[in-house]
Amino acid sequence: MKKSVKMLLAVCALAFTVLLLSGTESKAATSTTMNLRQTDAGTSYIYLEWNANLLADRYEVYLSTDAKNWVKKDYSYSAKGSVFGLGAGSAYYAQVRAYTESGAWFLTSETAVVATKPAEVKGLAQTGATANSISMSWTPVSGANGYIIYASVNYNWVKIATTTRNSATISGLPASSEVKYCVAATRNVTGGTVIGTQSSGVYMRTVPAKVSRIAMTYYWDSLREAKYEWTQMNNVDGYQYEVKKSNGKKTYFSGTTTSSYAYAKPFPKGTFIKARVRAYITIGNRRVYGPWSSYTYSAANKKVTAKRSSNGKKIYLKWKKISGVSGYQVYVSTKSNSGFKKVKSLSSKKTKYTITKCGKKKLKKGKTYYVRLKYQTKVGKKKVTGSIISEATVY
Repeated sequence: MKKSVKMLLAVCALAFTVLLLSGTESKAATSTTMNLRQTDAGTSYIYLEWNANLLADRYEVYLSTDAKNWVKKDYSYSAKGSVFGLGAGSAYYAQVRAYTESGAWFLTSETAVVATKPAEVKGLAQTGATANSISMSWTPVSGANGYIIYASVNYNWVKIATTTRNSATISGLPASSEVKYCVAATRNVTGGTVIGTQSSGVYMRTVPAKVSRIAMTYYWDSLREAKYEWTQMNNVDGYQYEVKKSNGKKTYFSGTTTSSYAYAKPFPKGTFIKARVRAYITIGNRRVYGPWSSYTYSAANKKVTAKRSSNGKKIYLKWKKISGVSGYQVYVSTKSNSGFKKVKSLSSKKTKYTITKCGKKKLKKGKTYYVRLKYQTKVGKKKVTGSIISEATVY
């Protein structure tokens, strides 16, 4: 009797074990967590990995475009797989199925979203600029749902922004700056992001800063020609300049140049004029200008004469009146290029003056003197001295 009971218990235990195995196999055929993930991608392939199962002899990789209809794409004897021959920027649903050595399918992974790399971004170009920002755009990439913008910093590409659009504006930049940018398209997948090939780098510039200085550096009275020079700017394409009457009612010269100087000929005489300049950059087919520089003022007289009296102790200075002048200043020296002392400041109504002293000393007969006449104009509440000086030598 005891032997019969032991045999019955053994049979029951065997049946229980069979039921357990049968239940496990039935349950394993449903989806379970295998941590299916994408590890790499190209524009035509994807690489996958998952957690290995001790009971699995091989695995099969399936793809679907609707998560309903599945197509076998690869098989593997390790917990890694790959699929080739796909389109750039294409997204799929992926599953992995585990099989026993006998060929029984007993385990299905969770469904993961995978994708190939988006195609390279094309058509990157600057579209706008301010003193502290640049704007850019590029051709949309099929299959991309985002973009990464990189800037070149010390010859390395540094990620600076992301966007879901095919355009962006980068702010917080200094005026007159130039930075190289590139863009890469992205595609979101389960647990991460697939980044496409970066576009070619494009240099982009902010609007130029204000030109800090413009001045008349040469004036040739006999040629009636003047040369203006200004501070050279970095990262600009050229400059626009204009020379106008001091009241702004007439423009004598205007133009553009890629140099940091310009000539004005024939230079007007007998009137105060003003000149200014601004730098520009070219975006596409249009120019974007920075702010104008401050004006520099100049005036050339039609005629100035300096004659000595018969006793040599006086110099008679005469000139033609200048339009827009607010006053004149008379200087005298015994040296041609230094030591000039102001003799007198005169109102705009004056057109002549008699010089009797050089500094505190009276003029001496037989001594050579050098005379200068400077012209002033009023700018707001200030008087500005023109850069052209009329000179005369009196023997």
